[in-house]
Amino acid sequence: MANTFIKAGQIVQAATLLLQREIVLPRLVWRQADADFVGALNDTITLRVPAVRTARSRTMRSTTALQADDLAETSVPVVLDTHVYDLLNITDEQLTLDITDFASQILAPQMRAVAEGMENIIADALTAANVSGAQTLATVDTSTAPTSGQAYAVLVEARKQLNDLNVPRSERVVVLGSDLEAWFLQDPVVVNHNSGNRTALEDATIGQIAGFTVVGSNAVDTSEGFAFHRTAIAFANVAPALPDGASMKSRISTEGLALRYLRDYNPTNSTGPVDRSLVDAFVGADSVEEGGQNPRLVKFANNGS
Repeated sequence: MANTFIKAGQIVQAATLLLQREIVLPRLVWRQADADFVGALNDTITLRVPAVRTARSRTMRSTTALQADDLAETSVPVVLDTHVYDLLNITDEQLTLDITDFASQILAPQMRAVAEGMENIIADALTAANVSGAQTLATVDTSTAPTSGQAYAVLVEARKQLNDLNVPRSERVVVLGSDLEAWFLQDPVVVNHNSGNRTALEDATIGQIAGFTVVGSNAVDTSEGFAFHRTAIAFANVAPALPDGASMKSRISTEGLALRYLRDYNPTNSTGPVDRSLVDAFVGADSVEEGGQNPRLVKFANNGS
């Protein structure tokens, strides 16, 4: 009987179906193309943020001269600076006697670990973003349930803050840690605004409320909350190259993330022969700031945690 060989890509696709945690943040931020980093000095690309202009006016038929103003663009560096990986050594005994489904027992947990690690990079960028005092919303106390309409009013205030900062009204999101998410869901007004429409973000989406896609995320701290436009955070992700020396290898894009999978055999490992299974990715995320402040993001203040 002929041998049947399963390709690396098939194994990775099978594991993808088993990836359970809602990985939402990569699809909510400004994604930079992989090709931008090829040959980039110090693995860094520079984003140019368009200048904001204010028009002048003059009285017609007057002798007032036209006045020229300087144009100043803002540049924001995005650095591919983190290698997120999960490496597992599998003994011959485990491979022979213990593992019955490689995709579900080995690869799926590895992919989940790397995907969560990559999402955490974005969450760290949100937390580290610099905002002015005016961009911090009125304090929310999650230790007590909100009165009817109280949580909704916080979203309306977030909307006003972004409006005042001239942030585009499309592609706005609110990301809530679990404490804030639970607090918001105790407000009947918020619950009534929940459309129940499960899009690509599926059960992580609370609803479309006050002009925001409101999403719960386990990547951010339980007490954290952010309202922002997609361009507030720049996210870069590249799947590393496939080396010729690996017996099994594949690149895949899943949940808005690019990953690499490698598998080979090491008969001279110090603890005995092993199969090595590696899932990894190159990642970077930065707050898009102008003059030391991020004008596209507001933060929630929570003293109930």
